[in-house]
Amino acid sequence: MLVGAEICLSQLFFSRYLSILHLQISIMDRIEVSISEGKLRGIVEKGVYGGRFVAFRGIPYAKPPIGELRFKDPVPPEPWSGTRDASKYGNVAVQLDFIKHVLIGDEDCLYLNVFTNDINPSKKRPVMVWIHGGGFFVGSGDSSFYGPDYIVQKDVVLVTLNYRLGVLGFLNLYNKVATGNQGLKDVIMALIWVQKNILKFGGDSENVTIFGESAGGALTHCLTLSPLSEGLFHKAISQSGNIACPWAFTEPGPSSTNRGFLLAKKLGKATDDPKIAYEFLKTIDAGKLIEIEQQNLLTEAERRQYQLTFSPTLDNESSNPAFPGNLETLIHRGVKVPYLIGFTRSEGIFVLKSAFFGHITKEDLSKVDADFKMAVLPKVVATLPITLSELRSYYFGNKAISEKTLLEYADFVGDEFFYRSIMQIADIQMNSDNSGKTYLYQFSYESPTSLMKKIINIELPGVSHAEELCYLFYPEIIKELGLSLPASDSEDYKMMNCLTQMWTDFAKTGNPTPAITDLTPIKWTPLKHGGNVFDYLNIDSKPQMKTFRKGEERWDWENARKKL
Repeated sequence: MLVGAEICLSQLFFSRYLSILHLQISIMDRIEVSISEGKLRGIVEKGVYGGRFVAFRGIPYAKPPIGELRFKDPVPPEPWSGTRDASKYGNVAVQLDFIKHVLIGDEDCLYLNVFTNDINPSKKRPVMVWIHGGGFFVGSGDSSFYGPDYIVQKDVVLVTLNYRLGVLGFLNLYNKVATGNQGLKDVIMALIWVQKNILKFGGDSENVTIFGESAGGALTHCLTLSPLSEGLFHKAISQSGNIACPWAFTEPGPSSTNRGFLLAKKLGKATDDPKIAYEFLKTIDAGKLIEIEQQNLLTEAERRQYQLTFSPTLDNESSNPAFPGNLETLIHRGVKVPYLIGFTRSEGIFVLKSAFFGHITKEDLSKVDADFKMAVLPKVVATLPITLSELRSYYFGNKAISEKTLLEYADFVGDEFFYRSIMQIADIQMNSDNSGKTYLYQFSYESPTSLMKKIINIELPGVSHAEELCYLFYPEIIKELGLSLPASDSEDYKMMNCLTQMWTDFAKTGNPTPAITDLTPIKWTPLKHGGNVFDYLNIDSKPQMKTFRKGEERWDWENARKKL
C-alpha cells in the first residue's frame, strides 16, 4: 500500500510540475505592452523559416463603425480596462470571399496588427505599414495572404490593417450624410495610431513607410497627395496601382449613375434624395449590402469591362476632406517623399484568367470581338488619343478577339488598367519640382512554382498582377490548399530574400540598394529629373538596370498611330 501511495504522490507531483512548467512556458510566450488605450498581451511566434517574432493582433485603432457611425469618418478608439488579449486577429471587413465564394467578416473590423522580432531593440526600428489590395471590395491585413514571417526578420516593425470595403468604405452621396473615402480615412486613423503608439513596440514614429499593392497601391498614392496624412509617414511604395489608374477613382456624376442610389434602388428604395438613401441604407444588414453590391449592382457591360463598384472619390462635402480641390492638380504636384513604384511584367493575365474576376468565356470574347468598345472603360474611351478602331488594330491587327488572342487581350487590359497610369506618375515624378527620389521597377521573375499562380488559379503564362506578393509575405492560405513553401535553397526563396531586403532597405534608408551585396548585386538608380528615358530595375533571377523610352513602349497610345 505504501508503495502504491508513493507512486500516486509521485504522479501527482509530476503532474503539478508539468502544469507549472506549461504555465511558465505560456508566460514566456506572452509579452505585454501598455499603449495609450490600455494594456495588450501579445504572443511569441515561430517563423516559418525559423527565428521568432512577437505578434500583437486585433488591436482596435478606431471605434466600431456601426450604428450611427456607418458611412461616417472613423472615430478614435475607446480605452479599455485590464489587459486585452492580442494573440488573435480581429474581424475582417464584410466581403464576399473571392476564393471560397461565401460572405465573411463583420462591420466591426477596424483592427490592426503589429509584428517585430525584437520588442526592446537597442535603437528604434523603421516601421512599415501595409495597405492591402483587393479592388476596394475584398482583403484584410491578416495572414491568410499577408503573413509577417519574411519581412519581420529584416529588423523592421511591420503593421498590417483592415479598412472598410465596398459601399461601407466608399459610399459617397455627395452630401454631408455620406461624403465618401471612409476606407481611406480608416487608413489615416491607423497611421495616427502608429504615431501615438509604435514606440511601445520598438518602432520609430519618425521613419514610417507606407506600402500597398493594387488598390492598396492606389490608397498609398492617395495618402501621398492628401493633406490629412501629411507628417504621418516618410516614404511610400505603390505596387501595381495608383490613383491615376482608371479603376481607382470614381468621378462625380448624376444621381442616376451614383452606385449608392443604385444600390438603394436594388434594395427597394428608389430615390435621388441623399438623406432618404442614407437613412434607408443604414437600416440594411451589412452582409446584405455587400452581397447585393457584388452580385447585382453592375450591368453585364460593366462586368465585361471589369469595373469596380466603389472606390475613392472627391469628398468636397466633408468637413475634413481627403482631397480638397481638383485631383489632377494634386497628382501633378508630385509625391514629395522617397517613392518606389512599379508593376509586374504581365499584369493583364490576372484580370482575364484567375479566380479574382473569374475566367473569361468564349461567349464574352465573342461579344467583345463584335463590339470592341465593350472592352474599354468609359473613362478611357473619353480620353483616347486614337480611335477605337485604331486601338483594336494596334493590339489585334486583323485577328479575331478569341481564345487564340488572349495574350494580346491581356496586353491591352494591362496597359489600360496599369502600365499607362503608372508610367504617367513616373513621368510626373521625373518632371515635378521638389519631388522625392523615385525608384521604378518591373517584376519579371517567372517561376514554375509560383505560389500566387496556384492560389488564385492564374492560367496564362507570364508574371501576373499580384505575383510578387508571395515573395514579400507568407500566405498562410497555402496550408488549406495543400501547397508547400519554397525550399530554403530554391530560386523562389532567393527571390523572397532579395525582394524583402530591397523593400526593407528602402524603408530604412530611402534607398532600396544602399550597399552592393550577394542579395542585391546591382545598384538601383532613381529616375533622372527631366530625362527622356525611364531607368528601372528589372527584378529577375539576375536583376538588371534597364530603360523604357518615351514614345516607344507598347502602352504609349499617343504614338500608336505611327506603329500601325
